[in-house]
Amino acid sequence: MRYSTYQSIYEPVNSEVVNSNIGQMKTILTRFKLSKGLIKLVIASLIVFIGCSTVLTVFAGNENDLLPGGKIAVSQGETLWSISLEHKPATMDTRVYIEAIIKVNQLASTTIQTGQVLILPQFVK
Repeated sequence: MRYSTYQSIYEPVNSEVVNSNIGQMKTILTRFKLSKGLIKLVIASLIVFIGCSTVLTVFAGNENDLLPGGKIAVSQGETLWSISLEHKPATMDTRVYIEAIIKVNQLASTTIQTGQVLILPQFVK
């Protein structure tokens, strides 16, 4: 057998210490068993709350209620965002109104040009 200079950088594992640490973890988990149910309830409540608020934002304007409205000529420096901020209903999300402008005008992209005439959508109340 040859002599080796290899020396492990790790401490030798003591199985008694490992077993006692596992036992300590089990006792800690049994103490918090009631808290697991509470944590699950809080997480489920948050998921329901976030889901409901998202649904309300998405359905702020209905595309089925979309009607063509007035026309506007695009001025220099205007964007779909600035146009929609100026002409959208107060309770509607700006992104929904931009999508409505794109749909009514059958635009291929969100790029608009100075002098371009856009039809502004109106929604049935």
